[in-house]
Amino acid sequence: MGRRLNHEGSINKVKGRNLYRGQIWVTRNDGSRYRKKVYAKTKLEVQRKLRQIRIEQEQGISPDIKDESIKEYLERWYRNPNLRPSSIDSRRVNIKRVSPLIGGKELKSLRASDIQFVYATLAKTLSSSSVMQVHSMLRKALGDAVKEGLIVSNPMKRVTHTPKVVRREMTYLNQEEVVAFLKVEGQWKPLWTLLVGTGLRLGEALGLQWKDIDEKSGTLKINRSLKKVTGLGLIYQNPKTEKSRRSIFMPTAVSKALSKHRVGQSEHRLKLGPDWINEDLVFPNEWGGPLEPGRINRALKKSLINAGIEKHVKVHELRHTAASLAFLKGIPGKVVQEMLGHSHYSTTMDIYSHVDPGMHIEASEKMNAVLEG
Repeated sequence: MGRRLNHEGSINKVKGRNLYRGQIWVTRNDGSRYRKKVYAKTKLEVQRKLRQIRIEQEQGISPDIKDESIKEYLERWYRNPNLRPSSIDSRRVNIKRVSPLIGGKELKSLRASDIQFVYATLAKTLSSSSVMQVHSMLRKALGDAVKEGLIVSNPMKRVTHTPKVVRREMTYLNQEEVVAFLKVEGQWKPLWTLLVGTGLRLGEALGLQWKDIDEKSGTLKINRSLKKVTGLGLIYQNPKTEKSRRSIFMPTAVSKALSKHRVGQSEHRLKLGPDWINEDLVFPNEWGGPLEPGRINRALKKSLINAGIEKHVKVHELRHTAASLAFLKGIPGKVVQEMLGHSHYSTTMDIYSHVDPGMHIEASEKMNAVLEG
């Protein structure tokens, strides 16, 4: 092992035990100094621990910090009062996925290989997008641990194979199917017309209030969304980004559907009288309160059957339908981005520009016309 280097501390055999003790001078955050002790079965391991303490001191990590397990740190970290409730809930879900695999390890001892193990294990049972959510959570959590002085460097930087989202082929309704779908009358037609005509997220539609709709200008404003959060139930929350907080011009068909819907809702409200919960919601439940999002997919399935459409389309895919129709009709990508509320133009183009094969055929024919003069 050679001579002990300067400032490495002292190493001695513990009398009567098969153990070695190392001691080193460290400085607390308040400037005071004391001798910190470490133990191991070999001199080499003690020397490694002493050197690690010295490195941490040089990096500004206090020796007073408790050696937390990964689970302990994550459980403390995810409760950030500045985050939206849904974001906190998302962190909680992903921590629950990670903890059984590496939760018992010390935060300081976490290695890139441990993180790689998490990805490989979760990929066996979760979708690629779910594994990516775990990746994003760990990247943020460990980055914050570095800032807090709990670890010297972020082991995520040494992970060689990070998760990649494998986009599944999107299911959406084509133009003929949309026409058939919206011909079916019923209580859900106004909602389907809004979702297909504007590309709103379901939560945005369910959080919409009548005061957000300006019939004269034909616009509606997105100021909030309805979200179901574990432990809190149905809550309203602000848009995640400034791009999500937006104003949208409604197609005439959407405006007409909403106007007719408002008349029907007013009649229903008069029947209920004082039992009506007045939250000014455009799409409330039978009593005027927030509508349970889980009901919508079941209603959509019935509506598609009534329209004679055999495709298995989920509510979120009505948003895909809106985007694909917009591109098919030649609406510029930048306009589609604003309509959908994406933060980045690249997100819109990456997800939706390849939706309809016919668009590529049309582009090929136009290019051929140029080439042949």
